[in-house]
Amino acid sequence: MREDKETAESQIDFLNSVIVDLQKKNQELKDKLEKMAAAALNGNNPSELDNYDGHDKQPAKKKPPPRLFCDICDCFDLHDTEDCPTQTQMPDSPPHTTYHGNKGEERPYCDICEVFGHWTDSCNDDQTF
Repeated sequence: MREDKETAESQIDFLNSVIVDLQKKNQELKDKLEKMAAAALNGNNPSELDNYDGHDKQPAKKKPPPRLFCDICDCFDLHDTEDCPTQTQMPDSPPHTTYHGNKGEERPYCDICEVFGHWTDSCNDDQTF
């Protein structure tokens, strides 16, 4: 009978210690909740409050933004693929002519080279297409 009494007392002591631990944990959570509510009322975003649970912990550092990378040039930090200077788009219309001759005068054009400057019959290009 004495053993039953000692067992019951040890069980009561254990359960009392569990209750005390749970009450402490409950109070800590209430304190955190109050701090988060106060921060929200002050205009701070509660998700940004990384240091609400202790003064000894450093707040989590935010991740740096991803580095720029160009798939075309295969280089970091210069520009993004979308902004690559090698992929500049051609204008919709061809550039204006720089020829300032007489409009009535016929310009020499070569059908083989497809350039102005000489006639087809005087072309020196030996390649045929």
